[in-house]
Amino acid sequence: PPPPSHGLPVVPLAVDWSPPRQVAGDLSALREALASSSNAVARVERRLDVGSQLPRVLTSLAPKTTWIVEAGAWDANVAGELPVTRQPAAVGAPPTYASDGVSLRDTSGRTVLVIGEAAVDVRPWRALPAAWSGSCQPLYDALALSQEQSLAYVEPFLDHADTVLRLNFRAAVAGVVPELRAALESYASAEAPTDATSQERQTHACGHARYLQVEAAAACLQGERCVAGPRLVLRGGAAVAMPAPQWSPDDCDDRIEIDVEGALATAATEATVATVSQLEPRWVTLADRVGAMGAVYEALEDLCSPRRRRFADADLVDARARLGRVERALGSDALDESGRWDVEMGSMFVPGTGPVTTLARFIPAEGGGSQTAVAEAKGVRRFLLSRSLCRSGYGELPLAVAVFEPSQTHAKHFGYLYEETLFCADLPLPLPLPSAPLEAD
Repeated sequence: PPPPSHGLPVVPLAVDWSPPRQVAGDLSALREALASSSNAVARVERRLDVGSQLPRVLTSLAPKTTWIVEAGAWDANVAGELPVTRQPAAVGAPPTYASDGVSLRDTSGRTVLVIGEAAVDVRPWRALPAAWSGSCQPLYDALALSQEQSLAYVEPFLDHADTVLRLNFRAAVAGVVPELRAALESYASAEAPTDATSQERQTHACGHARYLQVEAAAACLQGERCVAGPRLVLRGGAAVAMPAPQWSPDDCDDRIEIDVEGALATAATEATVATVSQLEPRWVTLADRVGAMGAVYEALEDLCSPRRRRFADADLVDARARLGRVERALGSDALDESGRWDVEMGSMFVPGTGPVTTLARFIPAEGGGSQTAVAEAKGVRRFLLSRSLCRSGYGELPLAVAVFEPSQTHAKHFGYLYEETLFCADLPLPLPLPSAPLEAD
């Protein structure tokens, strides 16, 4: 194809996304249970009544309510075994729990809110499906669309590169296949002779495995699908790779002196050297950027796993803006970068293909689009992981929360909340919850 005139067609990445925050229950349901209360008493575990956080939390939960705060342990106020089984809910809804069996020991003429440490068995709690609020899915969707459009943009070049590799490999392998086939002809059958000894059978298995490798290369000479030859792969960048050698017994090198793998690798390397010297550098630069998109995914993977943590809104805004730099680097029209090919054998795993033997890797220019995009994505991960708040110092179990209406002993609302949801530095309560909370096994 003619040389490219612009960078990759990347869609905006500065979308509205948030690292998922693991949750124990429905904070909005607690707020709703308190909505009709004009006067209420909060009976709270003594250690939670610290500084100005508790009054701020109570005001956020029920802005129009007049509060009285009393210190008291959960067991001193609430009777009954705490349920762990979740109630059925729509997909994506925060987890909720039945309030049956949870009762107030001492009623009041006011609405009563009790917050205390949940005395539940840690084992069934761990067995519950993880639930979280917030999602990286909008970012993943933008990356996926960018990747799809970019692959379509570079596809003519990828087809061209694979065609040149196939023709050069065919020319290089034509000189070695006839000799290898003749040397291994006695191993064409999958079965060893019936009178063969155990050692001879093992030797025959080695010979047949190498015979199959030769036949796969011979198919390239016959115009058939050349599965044994090298191709351009995009995995963290651009590389030339061929399928890894098929399985053969471990001691085959001692049993069969014919080095099929070495001969085919040499032919593939010759084809690779002849090909990469002909490829348009600007197309190679764009192909490497498409491969770098996979590294961007990997850089964000840990950040986008649900964790118990909180983030300040300003830090999330900053992180989303930083991803704009990834977008600009991948879509940059500056294509005359001084990248180079490093011809050296190695190995990698390519999804959908499996293990491959790499013959050459493209080394992008220092400070070029690929390196900048991956570095910026890693920078976003480091920034947010360093800015995450309230991610430690709490027990594994959540707090239990219950609401009782005036003069009633049966709980109007019961649930669980992780402590950092209510008390985390000077962060406000995460209300309302993001529009797309997720729940998965």
